[in-house]
Amino acid sequence: MFSTLQECHTIRERLADYTLDALTEEEARAVTAHLATCTACRDEHYCLAAVAAHLIPLRKALADEPRRRVLDRRRPARTRQLTLAHWTHCRVLATTH
Repeated sequence: MFSTLQECHTIRERLADYTLDALTEEEARAVTAHLATCTACRDEHYCLAAVAAHLIPLRKALADEPRRRVLDRRRPARTRQLTLAHWTHCRVLATTH
């Protein structure tokens, strides 16, 4: 069964919502049925699904960003590396007192 251009246009307008599961059951069934017969719209759906799959980790990372900033502020300042001379000096001070 071949799709008309008007039907493809209507389906493509709904593909983003379909990909994000934002359609009613009836609308989703209509899109699913169309995708079963139309390779052009199915290819478009695969592209949108790939973009959506990449957005999920990005959304999670952006949601965690403010929490990371708070944790960074709570983290104590990094102490400098002590050299052997520093350790020796500390040991000498500890034994003399």
